[in-house]
Formats: sequence, structure tokens, C-alpha cells
Amino acid sequence: MKNVHLIQHTHWDREWYFTENDSKALLYYFMDDLASRLENDPALGPFTLDAQTVVLDDYLEIAPENKQRITKLIQEGRILIGPWYSQTDFLVVSAESMTRNLLLGINDAEKFGPVMNIGYVPDSFGQMEQLPMLLNEFDIDRAVIWRGWSEHEVSTTEFNWQSENGSSVTAAVLPWGYGCAKWLPTEPLEALPVMLEKARKQSEFAASECIMLPNGNDQSPFEYQVPGMLDKINAGQKEFNFINSSFEQFFDELQENSNHLPLFKGELLSPKYMRIHRGIFSTRMDIKLLNAEFEKTVSRYLEPLLTLNMFNGLPYPQNAVNNIWREAMKSHAHDSIGCCNSDRVNSMVANRLQSGIEVAQQLIELNFKKLCDGIKAVQDGTKIIIFNSIPKKRDSFVEFVIYTPQASFSLSDAAGEPVRYQITAESKQDMSTIIQELSNETTTTWYRKLTIQADVKDIPAYGYKTIYLNENLPAAGNVQPVEVNEHEISNEWLQLKLNDDASITLTDKRSGIIYSNVFELVDGSDEGDNYNFSPLQKDCLVSSIGQPVSCRTFKGELSSTLKLSHTLCVPKNISERRTGKCTTQLLVELELTIAADKPFVNAKVIVHNNIEDHRIQLLFPTQVSRTSHCADQPFGLISRENRPAAMDLWEQEKWTEAPVALYPMQSTVIMNDQRNGLAVVADGIREYQIHEEKQDCIAVTLLRSVGWLGQADLTYRPGRASGMVLPSPDSQIQGSHEFELTLIPQHNGSDKTFWKLTEELKTEPLVYVGTDWSRFRMNKYAASYADEVSLFEWDTELHFSTIKKAENSDDMIIRAYNPSFNTLETGTFTSSSSVCRVNLAESRQDNSGTKVLPCTPVTLKVEK
Repeated sequence: MKNVHLIQHTHWDREWYFTENDSKALLYYFMDDLASRLENDPALGPFTLDAQTVVLDDYLEIAPENKQRITKLIQEGRILIGPWYSQTDFLVVSAESMTRNLLLGINDAEKFGPVMNIGYVPDSFGQMEQLPMLLNEFDIDRAVIWRGWSEHEVSTTEFNWQSENGSSVTAAVLPWGYGCAKWLPTEPLEALPVMLEKARKQSEFAASECIMLPNGNDQSPFEYQVPGMLDKINAGQKEFNFINSSFEQFFDELQENSNHLPLFKGELLSPKYMRIHRGIFSTRMDIKLLNAEFEKTVSRYLEPLLTLNMFNGLPYPQNAVNNIWREAMKSHAHDSIGCCNSDRVNSMVANRLQSGIEVAQQLIELNFKKLCDGIKAVQDGTKIIIFNSIPKKRDSFVEFVIYTPQASFSLSDAAGEPVRYQITAESKQDMSTIIQELSNETTTTWYRKLTIQADVKDIPAYGYKTIYLNENLPAAGNVQPVEVNEHEISNEWLQLKLNDDASITLTDKRSGIIYSNVFELVDGSDEGDNYNFSPLQKDCLVSSIGQPVSCRTFKGELSSTLKLSHTLCVPKNISERRTGKCTTQLLVELELTIAADKPFVNAKVIVHNNIEDHRIQLLFPTQVSRTSHCADQPFGLISRENRPAAMDLWEQEKWTEAPVALYPMQSTVIMNDQRNGLAVVADGIREYQIHEEKQDCIAVTLLRSVGWLGQADLTYRPGRASGMVLPSPDSQIQGSHEFELTLIPQHNGSDKTFWKLTEELKTEPLVYVGTDWSRFRMNKYAASYADEVSLFEWDTELHFSTIKKAENSDDMIIRAYNPSFNTLETGTFTSSSSVCRVNLAESRQDNSGTKVLPCTPVTLKVEK
């Protein structure tokens, strides 16, 4: 007889087509009802509170008087909580965001009582390959998932799931979702046939006689009558033994068969039985870019700077930083960051992220000011601090803004040697908006606002270097790029040329390979919704090639730039798309820059979006004939098919969604033949595609515009609508949107030089210009600092992830990871303090030696 573990739960979406305010109001009554039922009947429970502690935060915000009451039920094991802070997305947010989600979720849950030691992920839109690794780092070896599985990946719903580095969990799939046994009849005779039917369906792909049956649904109230029926239901049939249970009890029984479970390696993105919504990676790109800015600002700049200042004796505002993370993680839930919400909710998602950025930037500003005040100048002029959060010494072009009335000025280092620079942009600035004391003046003070690109050498590893702006000395060399009547730029390695037909050619001088039609803009239809991209069956594609373009070329000593303005004649909306009518001009500005001594092309793209129901991509033909490519995933790299084999099956098997080669990335996608090819490193862009008709081409999605939360019968998603059929006009994202990415032609494949370049591109140095024009005034900190400092150095091929204060001590946490498919050495860590390796949870030492397997993070703890 099969044991059916009935698991009572609720899946708590904080927001979706309703707002967090709506859900908090409901939560007050939901939690009161749950607690009252459990208190009045000791036989009830356990109840799984969706494995996210944010539900407790929300509840106790509106009912703080019930904290002791809820805590007692948690400590008794009647309410099961944790380990997540929020039910995060795994394909859009960063590795550090996921790490903090578990770190803060577990720490917060432990304040109430025991933490459910299950990686419960009921509704994430697809599962990353790295989930077993992430869970293992927090000593979790069991996972429950829903979306992304089918028998084409692994034959049973219970299996051993292994990440690239060998980390493994026992995984169990809810094949028909977390709501498959919701709203059961309350009378045993009525419930019996329903529960038998559902148990049989759950057993279809089961690997053992042990079955899960989740009883609950979205914001669903506690079905307290169900446990009391189980004895009568068991007595009424002999096919199943129904048990009021928990996920842990289910796995304890399954463990007896775990050695015989099939092994699976890889990500789970199959939409055969459940939609994974391959459109959320590019829905509301304005919000996606905000999130990427938030993650980068906090984990790669704020936390490292605060940690450095902590070692200088300044306080570390840990609660403030953790609360910044918590607020952002409310926006990282699968619906929230997927942006498959109502317009009102999307505005709240964006507001939380924008608020987090504002607080982080203000903390950065104040901490730079304290640091700058304490640095003893060794040259005349304004101090400019170049902060390098990567624990490796580097040379770098850095960019910053200055305001000056002078026609000329100099930059120099501590030894008085000139620092080469170039002016990349200039405008006029009313200084009353910068200097508070000028705001009441009757006359306007105008300065030059200049964006400066400076070539700074020998920036210390994890530390800073001070250079000096002297407005009394002339510049050394020609700092103004010269506009020339040419349509090409080049350096020692590359040549980039705009052709007469508006196509762009990139020549790699090292190999002689000519990459034609790079940076081609292609605009096409999207009649989909916030969940899924959906092109018309007969699409009206518009390419920038052959369309009008204007070009201005600027050549300078440090870098040269092509400034292109593409005017695409396109349909205004989906109605015009259907008829092939093009009545509107879409302006896209493309700024392409080649540095004098770098083998890549930096691109800035501004889409002035004035049309609807469309998607615009940048294309990069690679001339590589292979069936697979690589992209980065959290803490690593993954190989994917150019054309998923499942594309031959999905229509005849009636899948819920087409498994098109529309993929997520963290920042990088690579297509090469082991030697030559192209890589794209993007800042905040999360989606790329390999088109069926262009298997050698990387297509990066800039944005897509749609007007509905959900719609039915889409090209790639037939059948019912996902979510709700609600208008979502803000998702047309009208207005200007700016994107940045770098194109790297590969000459020796993904070698050490390539990985070094990508790491430096992802985390450029941060610059602070030490004027007295701060928005807020503070007393000077009584300290004195050297004008150049390196706190420590890590000689390693691993990639930097973050530097932060440890959660439960004043020690320092430094994290890196292996970005490649090769096993790397940990490298040499140079510090005067004691150093040990720990897990992501910062809770136990990791003695795994000096070898770092692919897709593996390395976390070091440095004693203060």
C-alpha cells in the first residue's frame, strides 16, 4: 500500500494582480484563523507557511501583539517556517541575492524556533542548475520543486539532483503543482473519490510507494477539517494510506529508497506540464535594470566600502544593510521580479528597488566623505578616490563627473605624475542645484559639467588610490577627442566600421576574421503578455540594416567612438504589424567605443520607445558552426543547446508552452569554436535567444513592450491565459531606456585573459570626487588615512562576488567563484589576519582543499 503524505500549506503571493497592502489585510485574518484552529485542536498541524519568513514580517507588522502566540506554535512544530526570506526567482536575480535570501531567511527564522530544512520552491518559473549547490552550502540536502520538470529530463518525480560541482539533493517534484489537492470536500464520503483520484495522479511518475499530496493553494485558508477525515478515508479503501504529514516526514520515508533514485544533472526548464513563462526575463526591462543596479550597488560597492571603513574604525550599519536586502527581496519573488503583475504592483516593485538604491548610494557617499576627510593629501588640488572592490591589483579606465569653471585642468597621482584623461561629455551646470549655499543667490553660477575618462594605473587590490584634480595647472596632452569625417574606429586588435547600408563590421586583426552585421537592431512583433513573448505567425521584422542612420566619429588618445542614430520605420502597434504597415519612426542611439588598449567594444544603446506591442533585439553573428553555446548562471557557467531537441515534440505532445531557445543569463553569453567566436557581457540585460533560422547568432533582447498581464492562445503558449486577463498599459514601457554591454571577439577561446576581462567589466572601480559640495554636512571623523591603501590581495583566477561583514561577528567575508568549466586553484590570499574557508551560510568551515571545481563559490572569513 502506498503512503500518501498529506501536507497542509498555503502559497503566499505577497503581490501579483493584487498589492502587498491587499495581502497584508488578508494575512491578518488568515494568521488569526490558523493560530486559533491550531490552539483549539492539538491534533491539527503541522502547517507549512510557504517556507518564507517575510510572511511573518508582514504579519507582525500589523499584529505585533501576536508574536508570542505565533512563536509558541512554531516552537511546538505546529507551524513550519523557513528557510527562505521570500520565494525568490532563480533565473533573473543574482547569486548574491539568492545567498542573502537564504542567509537572512534562516537567521530570521531561528529567532522564532526550528527552521524547516527543506529547499521548498513551489512556484519558481524554472529551476537553475545551481540549486543543489546553493542548498548544500546551507546544509540542506532535500528540495521540493514544481515547474520545469518532465519525464524527458528525468523519468521519475523523485530523483537525486546534482549540480556541476557534485553538490546533490534528493529532489521531489509536485507534478501537478502545489494546489493539486486544494479545497477538498469536508465530508469523508465526498472527499474519498476526490482524494483517490488525486493520489493516483500524483503516483503516475513516482519512484517509490511514498507520495506527496499538497493540500493548499494561493492565499488559501487552512483546511482544518481534512486531517480529521483521514482515518475514515483510510478505512473506506485499501489502495492508499493517507497520513497527515510534512515534507520532512515524506523525505524520511523516501530516504530508504534514495540510493535507487535516478540521477539528474542540469537545469529544469521544461514547460511540458507546467508553464515556465519564457518571457519574464525581458518583461519590464526598466525594472530589470533597476534590480541589476541595486544588486551591483549593494554587493559590489556598498558592502565592500563599508567593510573597508569598518577596518578603519568606522561603524558598520549592518541592520541598515540587511534591511536594504530584505526590502529588495520582497521584489525578488517570482511574480514580483518577473514583473507579471498589475501595473500598480509593478510600480511598487520598482519603488522598493529604487529606494534601496537611494539608501545604498547615500551610504556610499557618506562613507566616501568620511574616508576622504581622513586622507592626508600629498599633492595640491581636489582629492579623487579610486576604490577597487576586487581583491586584485589593476589598471583601469575610470569614469567620473566634475564641475569646473576652468577651461583647463590637470590630473596627477601621488608622485605628481600626470594621469592621462579624456573628456567624453560636456554640458552646462547651474551650480545652485549642486552647492546648497548658492541656492538663495539672485544670479546663476554656471560651471562646465564634464564626464571624464581617466587612465589610472596600479590601483591597489581591495583598496583605494588617490589622484588629484588641479584646476590651476594645464592638462598634459590632448584631452578633447577630435571629430573626424570617417565611419570607422580601430586599435591594435580591432577595427569597427559602419558601412553604407547601415550595417556594422568588426574585424579581429589577430585572426583576420571579419564579423559582419554585428550590432544589427531587429524590431519585431510581440502580441504576448507579461509572462510570455509571442510573435505574430507572419511577423513584420524591421532591421536597422538598410534604414537611415547618422554617424559622428570621435577619436581620442584613450578611446574612439562611433555615435550612431538609427531611424527605423516601424509599425506603431500590433494592428499595424498584422497589416505590415509602417507609420512610425523608432529612434535608437548606439554609441560604440573602442579603447586604445583593450580588445573589446563597449556599447551604450538608448531606445526611445514610442511604439507598442513589439520586441527589439541586438544581433551578433558569430560564424561558429556548433550545436551548443555557453552562458553564465549564478556562481558559474552553463552549456545549452542552440536548438532544444524538445522543439520537435512540444506540439504533438501538447506541451503548455514552446521550449524555444529563449534563455536567461546573469550577464554573459558565449559562442565559440574553442578558439574564435564572440562573447557578449551585458550590464543588467537578462535575456538572449538563439533563433532557429540563425543558429550561429546571439540575439540579445533589449526590451519588449506588451499591454496585458495575461492573454490566451499565444503563439508559443496555447490555451488559457496565464495570470489574469487584465490590461497592463505601463508594460508598454514608453520613453527612453538605456542599455550597456560589451562585445568581446575571442581569439583563444575562454582563456585566462578572457575571464580576467569579463571580471573587470562586471566590477569597474568606483570614483569619489572629494569636493565640499555634499548634500549633507557632517563633523569630520578624527582619523588619518594614507592616500593609498590595500587591505588584502587574492591572487586567483576566481571571480569576485562580494566583500561584507560577517552576519554574527565583526569578521570579514570575502566571496569568489569559479566562472569556468575548468578546475581552478584557490590561489594565494595575502593578509595579516587569520583566514579560513566557510560555506555561504558562514556557519561552518569548509576544508575542501585548494582545488575549486566549476560552478563553485569560495567564501573566506578574515578575522578582524
